Amino acid sequence: MPAVLPPAKVLVTGASGFIGAWVAKALLERGFTVIGTVRSEPKGEYLKTLFKQYENQFSYAIVPDVAEEGAFDKAVVGVDAVAHVASPVSYSAEDPQDLIRPALSGTLSILGSVKAYGTSVWRIVITSSRASIVNDKPQAGWPTFDEADWNDVSPKEIELKGKDAHLIQS
Repeated sequence: MPAVLPPAKVLVTGASGFIGAWVAKALLERGFTVIGTVRSEPKGEYLKTLFKQYENQFSYAIVPDVAEEGAFDKAVVGVDAVAHVASPVSYSAEDPQDLIRPALSGTLSILGSVKAYGTSVWRIVITSSRASIVNDKPQAGWPTFDEADWNDVSPKEIELKGKDAHLIQS
């Protein structure tokens, strides 16, 4: 698959989040055109101010609910690549599924939108957490992880600890 090179247009979902904003900034610094998705106009305007030196390279699209089917339909039109960084964050969710289901739905939503309307998309990058590959197998040094590496511990921890599953100790 060919690399996506500047000045290609990249859609960065969750651009107003910590990681999303840094992804957008890194792309802008390298000469890409970035469309960042945000949940509201004030968040988009904040990013326009933050990236004012890239005013001709940055714009935003409002996507109030990333988990909604078709949420990204308009945003994917005309983009060359997608960096899917958006994920729901809640510190009050009692049931871990209240985070897992929307995160999964958001990923399926962006993929569905690209399939239906992203005719110019060459590449999709889906970000995740290091926790998605943590497992109980010993690993020496700095191993390289790939699609064969999965976290088998977390589903068990979620079943046992519920919302406190993130308190896994090493």
